[in-house]
Amino acid sequence: MLFIIIFIITLLIIIYIFTNSFNERLALTINLKLKSKNLFIYLSSLCLFLLSSILYYELGSPFIDVNKLYMAKEKLIKKTIIQEKNKKEDLKIFEELVYKSKENPNNINILLDLAATASRINKIDIEISTLTKILSIKSSPKLKSLLAQAIVRKADGQVTSKAQILINQALSENSTDPGANFLNGLLQSQIGNEKKAFEIWTKLYRNTSTNDAWEKDLVINIRSAAKNLGISDKVLNNNLKKKLKTNSPIANEILNLNEKDQKIRINQMVEQLASRLTKNKNDLDGWIKLYKSYKVLNYQDKAINALRTATKISPENLNLKQILLKELLPPEKEPIFSAEIEQLVNEILANEPKNINALFFRGLRAFKEGENKIAIENWTLLLDQIPPGSQMALELLKKINNLKN
Repeated sequence: MLFIIIFIITLLIIIYIFTNSFNERLALTINLKLKSKNLFIYLSSLCLFLLSSILYYELGSPFIDVNKLYMAKEKLIKKTIIQEKNKKEDLKIFEELVYKSKENPNNINILLDLAATASRINKIDIEISTLTKILSIKSSPKLKSLLAQAIVRKADGQVTSKAQILINQALSENSTDPGANFLNGLLQSQIGNEKKAFEIWTKLYRNTSTNDAWEKDLVINIRSAAKNLGISDKVLNNNLKKKLKTNSPIANEILNLNEKDQKIRINQMVEQLASRLTKNKNDLDGWIKLYKSYKVLNYQDKAINALRTATKISPENLNLKQILLKELLPPEKEPIFSAEIEQLVNEILANEPKNINALFFRGLRAFKEGENKIAIENWTLLLDQIPPGSQMALELLKKINNLKN
């Protein structure tokens, strides 16, 4: 673009020179000064043209290289073909393994292959049922951790009661299991214990490589927890004791920017996503991504509105409703129980009577309104779902005893 501008200016100057020269020959005045002026303009135009040429060769051609564009297109097509080929192969393998598992229902190796293949092709229900079958044959902390991870993935990142039980069992048998530790940190974060979550995740991160499935989410979660706890970047980096890296070129580009430019770049990407969703309002995954993006940017109101839209698109998704419930009743603020919140609690408990968050908030609402019996009933049910020695359990037990007395 710069080359074109300079070239146009140079061309206009040359035209100006010849026009002036023609007019001067018609004039009957002394033209010594005019000739000197023309010489100066002529030399200036040559300098500008020389400068534009240098810029052209230094910066490269301003025009699109069609060959490079064609090669990039070919590369993308080949990549898509390979992905489709791998997908077809995985589907073929999956069908074969399903058949083999029916013929040999207790063969652990076949079942493990089936669970792994189901995970690759995103058949989470099959993955969960297969891992459950394996656990009924042979129990191990690793298998419990894998099953908990599959359950959480199906629940859109929410640690359900069933997953929590598996996590606790896995950690009691192997306290260093990475998958169970990652989910334990996620659980602590979701019940409002950010400090504990940060401690678990940073400890896990020191032994995590970029090949681990949860590495990218771990980095995001650590940064989010650090932000919520008011931990500076300097202290965060000291805790991590290694430079954060990802396999994403865009993520690496953002991480290499200073804090101000990072915010600008991230804001641009988020606004592009928001703009796209105005044209495709039923894109559930898009609205969930937008919600998470606004959360990272600390745009709380925008995050909640994006989450509301997601729940309207998928009203049967209880996990989204749980997230919305926690967003509307953050632990750091005095709870205000609106009609929207009461409806969310009722819908969640109607489908999942032992849901931790809904039981807690129903009990809290009853406690605030002086309905002690309802508060005791809900919190007693909740105590059966959480570790007995946890901070939350101790606090609830104290409140229940006070209400009884």
